[in-house]
Amino acid sequence: MALTSGRESLRLPLVWSVLRHARFTVVWLGELLSITGDVAYTVAFAWLVLSVTDSPALLAGILVAGSIPRGVLLLVGGAITDRFRARAVMFCAHIARGVLVSLLWLAVVTGRQHTWQLFTISIAFGTADAFFWPASGTIVPSLVDDERLLPKANALLSLGEQTARLVGPILGGVLVAAAGPAAAIGVDALTFLIAAGTVLAAPRTARDNTPVSIRVVAREIRAGLSYAWRSVTVRVILAVVSAATLSYAGLFGIGLPALARTLPHGAVALGAIVSAWGLGQPLGALSAGITGLPARWGVLIIGMACCEAVGFTLVGFVPNLAVVVILLALLGFGTSYSSDVALPTWLQTNTPTEFLGRVNSIVDLPRVALEPVSLAIMGLLATHGPQWIFLFAASPLLAIAILLLASRTARTLRVSTGSKSLS
Repeated sequence: MALTSGRESLRLPLVWSVLRHARFTVVWLGELLSITGDVAYTVAFAWLVLSVTDSPALLAGILVAGSIPRGVLLLVGGAITDRFRARAVMFCAHIARGVLVSLLWLAVVTGRQHTWQLFTISIAFGTADAFFWPASGTIVPSLVDDERLLPKANALLSLGEQTARLVGPILGGVLVAAAGPAAAIGVDALTFLIAAGTVLAAPRTARDNTPVSIRVVAREIRAGLSYAWRSVTVRVILAVVSAATLSYAGLFGIGLPALARTLPHGAVALGAIVSAWGLGQPLGALSAGITGLPARWGVLIIGMACCEAVGFTLVGFVPNLAVVVILLALLGFGTSYSSDVALPTWLQTNTPTEFLGRVNSIVDLPRVALEPVSLAIMGLLATHGPQWIFLFAASPLLAIAILLLASRTARTLRVSTGSKSLS
């Protein structure tokens, strides 16, 4: 299952060469624009909610309300993607979210926004996301005509998303400061409609025309779960994603702000810490796309989990801004290099096309389910000091490293292009 050897990767074009594929380039640019608008929107939406309700608790409630349908319907979204194909599902999700955000923009500019509307928009948005996420991870193989280019395509997708997450908050903040939340909300609505147009550049693929019913969808979800459970490698990936979610969700939501409060120039320190991670990640994704990945991906994942566990422990117990910034930049680079490109590439090249949407939704499920668990646990630990948060963040990563080290399948895991066989 080797992706490429180092020698083979040198014979492939550089990562940017995938942009010669017009279909990929058009869809990539549209999704990059949409993600940037989404991140700017999150800033504007949070500001709008606080302006309307003056209640951080209600903001949390509205965000949780959106996460519930996302988690409940995620497997349904995977099954629908496999039946109707990613192009159609992404188009419909973009249109639906564009209409929702346009309605919110209209309510804001007319001064008729109310709390119930914010809850409704959040729930509807979460529902659309449950269908979009599995589809977005499924469409890439249809955009390039050579499987060897998949790592490079995934590297550019990861690089674009990480860049958007750096630029988006700044854009959102500037738009809110200059023209109020309506400006950022309107921009996001426009990016959804543009992305709906660009995704049509993807080729049409055959769809399943058998009648759709709740029973049929349920049967297809069970088939997807059965396929994922039979694949040892998918189970390994699920374990890695679960451990990472338990560690990272609370760490970034609570741990880093709590740590910054103990450092000189707290707000500036927090910005520097988050930016360090944000700088390391795109560099890691770009490097993986250029060099190719080591053949022994399993060893890389195990080693990286150990490094993360040690690194987070040091961050919690070495209250020095320079040390924290350097460690997080290195960890951001390493995690992106080892996972952000390899994980989607493995799924795309080793999962039969008819199961890819469902497997993507299954892999995303721990992220949705465990994020609030991580936030809750680290919120409780924060009362005892940031060191405990970082110790907890290190624990699941160390545990998964030990677990994978004991598994021969995990140790010998390789990322391949070519064989779509059950591992």
